[in-house]
Amino acid sequence: MKPLSLLSLIFLTTLVFFAIFLPFLSNTDPNTFNPDLIGDALAPSLTNWFGTDDLGRDLFIRTFSGAKISILVAVVSVSISISIGLILGLISGYSSKTIDSILMRFVDLMMAIPTIFLILTIQVILTPSIWNVMIVIGLTSWMGVTRIVRAEVLSIREQLFITAAKARGISNTKLLFKHILPHTLPPVIVAATLGMGSAIL
Repeated sequence: MKPLSLLSLIFLTTLVFFAIFLPFLSNTDPNTFNPDLIGDALAPSLTNWFGTDDLGRDLFIRTFSGAKISILVAVVSVSISISIGLILGLISGYSSKTIDSILMRFVDLMMAIPTIFLILTIQVILTPSIWNVMIVIGLTSWMGVTRIVRAEVLSIREQLFITAAKARGISNTKLLFKHILPHTLPPVIVAATLGMGSAIL
């Protein structure tokens, strides 16, 4: 592994560790302010690693409490979008031209809808909730994955091992999920990684 990749992995692992286990390591409430420190933010120290804000709240605790929410949003929303994108991409790439065309036009339609405005609209209609945000992000960010998977399927289905599998009488469902799906995963993993950053933003 390259040194920069290893450094990135260590950093992300540390971030996830603190985000998940900090509530068990510290009893400090991230929203509890210190009346003695109001208006006087402290610099970083051994007691407060990131210092405090002008309300006396520990910034280290608040940072990783926020990170926990960000990671949750990223994982849940990307899981939804990847699941939808994989299924529709497989169907679109392997089905007839008519079904492929209908699904691609639907993808184009969904890509024309601004995600942020849809999120705000849902939040106004429904009770404001982080779960509503995650679901909306997931339901409005699968289009890119669908296109990636479709392109991979269109390429893979013409290869000789797929022709041989068809000749053996393997069902389309087994062909899709056992022989084609594994070959589509590398670009999907890359898309999921980039999607997590977008979901957090």
